[in-house]
Amino acid sequence: MTQTSAYVPRTALGIDTVERFDRIVHDLVDRLGNLGALVVIDVDGVGRVNFTAGHADRQRTRAVTPNDIFQIGSQSKTITAMLLVLLARDGMLNLDSSVRDHLDLPIDRRITPRHLLMNTSGLGEFSRALGEHFDMRIPLAPRDLVALALPQGQLFEPGARFDYCNTGWVIAAMLAEAVTQQRYGDLVAERIIAPLALGNTAFGTFPRGEPMHGYWVLPGEAEPVDITGALSWAYGCGDGIASASDILAIYQSLLRPDSPLGITLGDLTAATAGPSQSPAFAMSLGLDYALGLERRAWAGREVWGHPGSTEATRSSTWIDADAGVAVATAVTIVHGATPIGDDIRYPREQLFAMALQTGYALATERPVHAARAMDMAQ
Repeated sequence: MTQTSAYVPRTALGIDTVERFDRIVHDLVDRLGNLGALVVIDVDGVGRVNFTAGHADRQRTRAVTPNDIFQIGSQSKTITAMLLVLLARDGMLNLDSSVRDHLDLPIDRRITPRHLLMNTSGLGEFSRALGEHFDMRIPLAPRDLVALALPQGQLFEPGARFDYCNTGWVIAAMLAEAVTQQRYGDLVAERIIAPLALGNTAFGTFPRGEPMHGYWVLPGEAEPVDITGALSWAYGCGDGIASASDILAIYQSLLRPDSPLGITLGDLTAATAGPSQSPAFAMSLGLDYALGLERRAWAGREVWGHPGSTEATRSSTWIDADAGVAVATAVTIVHGATPIGDDIRYPREQLFAMALQTGYALATERPVHAARAMDMAQ
């Protein structure tokens, strides 16, 4: 197995669950044809288990390691939400005032920063205008991305419901820059990365670390194109790169009473919004959305977190506050390499549910849990 661990399971349940999940991770590469896979499971009071499979590049020169960095995709939205909450606390913006108080954009004046952070703005989706074969290496400015969405008009009344909208997150990052006169990536580094002492996370640039590469087959190109660093199109909504350890630290900081950020899970999840039964963005169906966080029940228990999806990488982080379980996943691909869709190659529901279930199995090995079980047996 390529499972490595600071913690070795002791019980039959823990050993069996870890072995079965290791097979799932390997099947992502060996049977489903993905390039590389990395999963990190962290359990309070127990330890951390890492699972890796496949290679970090198409040439297969280096195997995936637990310390690799990767595109975190829409997990960036959680960080953008945290940043704006911090700016609001400092009095630099009001989450319930008009975005147009700070940005000269031709959007509905009723749209607020809170609408942007909860995907309830009703704005059009810029990614739909990029086209199926858009070359992501072409640099795009944030205002270019917003302009792509404007012809779609206002899809619904601001605040009426939740429906994923990457355009709103672009505007949120623009808003942060407007009220601070600092670059968005620099703000994240100053307000989130530095206080948490993260060494392998960056927005708008590459952090330290060896990357898990992702590729795209583009018309006219003889070989798949490496798009690992091509992220100007994902400004504010998906342009983060991090290690699994760092992204876990960001999400787990929401559970720490001593977090240097001073932001709790409750701060971000005090209110949620739900989708219609026919959302414009299909992945909006079946979940509740808070400030940059999804509420799910992948393994039958409530978890908060976010999936991430770029043309190079599929990723996620999920935290279960009550169980003390957190998981981070990353799978790299060669997009368009075969007629079989990426959704078939990447069964995310199985991956998320089994990663969490593995964490729950390991949680039964906590000393406190084991002591309780012995007391019950006696």
